[in-house]
Amino acid sequence: MSSNKIINIEILRVLAIVSVILIHMSMGHFYDLNLMNQNFPAWVVNNIYYALSRFCVPVFFIIAAFISYNNKSISTWKDKIIRIGLPYVVWSGVYYYYQGGSSIIELINKIFTSNPSFHLWFLPPFLGFVILLPAIKKIFNTYDDRKQFKHVFVLLIIFSILTPAVIVLLNYFYGGYDFLYGLGNFGFTLPGLLIFAFAFPFMHKKINPAIGLCAYILLVTANLLLNISVSEKLTTPNEYFYSYATPLVFISSFVLFNSIMSINFAFLPGWAAGLIYKLGNCSFGVYLVHWLVYGLLDRYGFAFHGSAIFDPIINTCIVFIISFLLINLARYIKPLRYVC
Repeated sequence: MSSNKIINIEILRVLAIVSVILIHMSMGHFYDLNLMNQNFPAWVVNNIYYALSRFCVPVFFIIAAFISYNNKSISTWKDKIIRIGLPYVVWSGVYYYYQGGSSIIELINKIFTSNPSFHLWFLPPFLGFVILLPAIKKIFNTYDDRKQFKHVFVLLIIFSILTPAVIVLLNYFYGGYDFLYGLGNFGFTLPGLLIFAFAFPFMHKKINPAIGLCAYILLVTANLLLNISVSEKLTTPNEYFYSYATPLVFISSFVLFNSIMSINFAFLPGWAAGLIYKLGNCSFGVYLVHWLVYGLLDRYGFAFHGSAIFDPIINTCIVFIISFLLINLARYIKPLRYVC
């Protein structure tokens, strides 16, 4: 699933993987009810980390759609199973046994029905996404196809992205709107992340990067305020509207993608571009290993604790650097290259 080494794509990958780590380093503070009640400003800072970073998973899906729609990959569905499925199985085993598991039957059950480590949830839906992408692409292959089937995209957005969010919001603030879930009977609902494949041909476009980045900040700010309001209403931390297929995250992810893709990075010196390519090439492996790295740092007292505001940033930097160095080294060993 090569992107033919487009530096904009590699920059997005690096931003996304750093954001994934930041979310994982701040989630303990985000869900800390005592922090919310006793040190509200620090809790809000962790909301900011969450809000700024939620593009991370959608962008990986949008990148995959970009590669498919622009014919930048010749890999078959079998290649994709090996590229994504094999690391998923191997790292599931690593995390399962690291966490004290001992039953091969339980491991197999977790691989197919849950996840041995919470962050590995991403891989099964991503595998399904990239396998289905070529078929979805066929629907919108030409301008005439997109024009003919635009209503499909609109209906999927309304029923799969907008409607669930509106129902949840009404229930949080007023209650009694569960009956609206019956709208799903029309059959226009799909798993949220799959919508990115249908949306890509309609939402990807060249834009003014400065305007796009400003729009991204405004969308993130709106979502931040919405989530804080919901959490205060429920008197407990709630991240529903930080979910990857909610309206503001969905829109802002495309806005950020379009903004970065519209920037000409030719001004970067050769060494900087080379570093970006290397970091981007290791992003998948960094995703796989980063939680193990953090777990070991925390176990042996090298993770930072004590400041809800600064710890997530410091730990993110440390975990990212160590994870990158490990994966970069591992990729020089041929057997390991296939699982990271």
